[in-house]
Amino acid sequence: MDLLFELLCQFIDVSASCSLAKDFLKFKKMNSLTTTAEGTFLRNKIRGYARDQRVECRMKAKDSLRIGLGQVKQEVAALEMGTKDVIGMASRIKRRKHATSEDLCRLSLGFLQGNDNINAFAAIPGAIQVLVKELTGPHIQRQTDAVECLCNLSLGEAHVSDKIVTLAGSYMVTYLDGKAERLKRSCLWTLANILGTCEKAGRVLLQMQLLPKLWRLYSDPNGCQEDTAICLSLVATHCLQHVSDEDRRYIAQNMPEKIPDQPGNEYFMYIVHQLEIVKQEHKLGAQQAEYLVRFFEATLAPPADRLSLIYGVRVMANLVALGDPSLIGALADPQNLVKTLNQLFVLRDPDLSLDSMRLLKNYLQLNVADSNLLLDSLHIYA
Repeated sequence: MDLLFELLCQFIDVSASCSLAKDFLKFKKMNSLTTTAEGTFLRNKIRGYARDQRVECRMKAKDSLRIGLGQVKQEVAALEMGTKDVIGMASRIKRRKHATSEDLCRLSLGFLQGNDNINAFAAIPGAIQVLVKELTGPHIQRQTDAVECLCNLSLGEAHVSDKIVTLAGSYMVTYLDGKAERLKRSCLWTLANILGTCEKAGRVLLQMQLLPKLWRLYSDPNGCQEDTAICLSLVATHCLQHVSDEDRRYIAQNMPEKIPDQPGNEYFMYIVHQLEIVKQEHKLGAQQAEYLVRFFEATLAPPADRLSLIYGVRVMANLVALGDPSLIGALADPQNLVKTLNQLFVLRDPDLSLDSMRLLKNYLQLNVADSNLLLDSLHIYA
């Protein structure tokens, strides 16, 4: 039984905490692309998937394949924790002012089994502080166990995320600068859950200089780029009004550090568009503008991602709207623009075609080409 529990603990938190990453991959494929629809869809899917994951982690037989032991369903049932069990354990760790790795793993499992367990633990004064104590302790394994426990706790409602950020937010943001990959990744999962659940907590995190740290990780070939991209996308979706001009300027100046063919590139144009990086007041330089054009051209290569294409076209339309032909690089050549637009129109995607028409309108206002010749070269489908 003890061996089973130890093995199960090593697997359950990591697999269960991935819920947000799986969820956002579904989100980016959705058909509705208005900002309001995206926010509502993502918020509902985060909560819905969290509920489904709790049931799945108790019932699925996949655990037996991973652990290599028989009759795992019966063993997992023996480890299930009700609200009274969670309250009892919270009281014990509070009294001892310490939580072992086994305590943290049992609590993580308990948090996956229902929102009532999460609320019961969060309601006990001093209980979360014990987790934070282990998070900030000298043992790296205990730190990791603690943040994975907080990750599952953050699957709760907004008031729980608010408490976690108040007590542990600064530590998790600081750990993003560290070299322990599992600890860093678990911090990103926890931050993603919080950003998708509680706007107030997201505002506090942004005040802790979260966004520049996320962008550095996103641009680092050795970083957790996919997980970081999800966090950045959630900031752009849920906390847009709390992003400072300073943070926007930082991203604008450091965009070229993100290599187009690295993990998480499909989120790039969405992040840039939603954060309104391409605006007059941010004084985009020639190097940054040229980089955006090259990144957009890379998104056209098959197999093209629909979300990347749509937001890429929107970013290009905004770039052309700045009114400076020197900023649009190869697209300033009418032949290149026609070729690009025809590639987009042939896809016969209504949303994409509408955004492409806006790009065309902004280009014609530059008066750098004969409008009639350019229009005659386009193939627009009904």
